[in-house]
Amino acid sequence: MRRFRPNLVISGGTKGDKSSLPPWIEDTWKKIRINGVDFFVWQRCGRCIMTTIDRDSLDRAPRGEPLATLNTFREGAHGQRNFGMHLIPDPASLAKKAGNAALTVHVGDTIEVLEYDQERLKEWKTKFGSA
Repeated sequence: MRRFRPNLVISGGTKGDKSSLPPWIEDTWKKIRINGVDFFVWQRCGRCIMTTIDRDSLDRAPRGEPLATLNTFREGAHGQRNFGMHLIPDPASLAKKAGNAALTVHVGDTIEVLEYDQERLKEWKTKFGSA
């Protein structure tokens, strides 16, 4: 996971359900809430050749992994390999929390899915089955 340099890593299930999330389900999200702040789920995150380099040893991975595997089912437009999503904080929800020190994301915070992107959801169901 370190090779992807994520800011947030999610696990778990729906509220009250500790089962695993389906793989790649974050692709379908349009708006989420973390710790009272809403985020627009803007776009998929394209991954570059840096993911093939071990951050500790600086050695390249054999056979170009993990990009080689991502190429088999996550290749998007223009040959980009997608893994993860870009989030943008909703200014309206930030204004509501102005002056509140709770604008920090902590391990264990709950993510609420506020809205799904119907086009992405349809694409996801075609690729991976039902959500």
